[in-house]
Amino acid sequence: MRFGIALENFTPPGRSPSSESILQMAKTAESYGFESVWTWDHLLLGSRKVFPVLESLSTLEFIGAKTSKIKLGTSVLIMALRNPLVLAKTLSTIQILTGGRLVLGAATGWYEREFRATGVDYKKRGKIFEEEFQLVRKLLEDSDVNFRSGRIVLEHATLEPRSTVRIPMLMGGYSDAVLERVGRLSDGWISYYYRPEDFRDSFTKVIVSAQSSNRDPDKMKSVDVVPLAVANTFDEGDRLARDFTSKYMDLPNNTQCNVGSSVKGRIPECIDQVRKYESMGVQELVFIPSNYDIAQVELAGKEILPAFLK
Repeated sequence: MRFGIALENFTPPGRSPSSESILQMAKTAESYGFESVWTWDHLLLGSRKVFPVLESLSTLEFIGAKTSKIKLGTSVLIMALRNPLVLAKTLSTIQILTGGRLVLGAATGWYEREFRATGVDYKKRGKIFEEEFQLVRKLLEDSDVNFRSGRIVLEHATLEPRSTVRIPMLMGGYSDAVLERVGRLSDGWISYYYRPEDFRDSFTKVIVSAQSSNRDPDKMKSVDVVPLAVANTFDEGDRLARDFTSKYMDLPNNTQCNVGSSVKGRIPECIDQVRKYESMGVQELVFIPSNYDIAQVELAGKEILPAFLK
């Protein structure tokens, strides 16, 4: 079992992300042996009540320049909002400059206003995402790429320089069609607010799809992003996680995303809950520290990680 930390590169209305706090959180996570840190992705979020957002890849570049070994992930990049050539060049550059530490989590997106603002057909976002995901991978890994679709024309395109370290490309999403796509095209699945049993059920569909596509299911990576609320009692931790979620998150409807996924309570209770995730096939558990309290990261680093990092 590996562990990551989600960073506060977006905040509720009335607050703004702090570069100092983000960097301190990342450095603290690295010092305690966390595998990775992750940024959220939006270009626009909210209209009358605006959620301030720092762009995800730029934030990872900033962190990468000031850390040395922790991996840098997006959870999840809305790929269709970016030009695929510009995106591939940006990813390649970050991978080179950080010594091969980038992990890409990507998905179709859900906020229609962002698609209209970037001139992308919201109703075709699934098709666009699948096409762009494959094109970005090809640009990152192949030479002499030719491609033509709509307004994008690539003729004998080769990105240089390029890192010798391959960028893992994971997909997020929840529907059966998305899970089939994950197994068919990506390096693994990244979920959000999934409880252990729900994670197992959905990841099983990813594995079946990978097998049907003649891909090695043992190479599929699995990541779950859940709240962390270490507290004096289970009930106190539950209240903390729910209050934090109500302020920061908008869980998608008609999915298994649930605040009950939180790891909460006293340290022994948290360890037992993490073991349940591990038994259900989660390879990397990414904690969202409740209220982005760095004390939560320190407690997890001191008390939870040592039970698993042997």
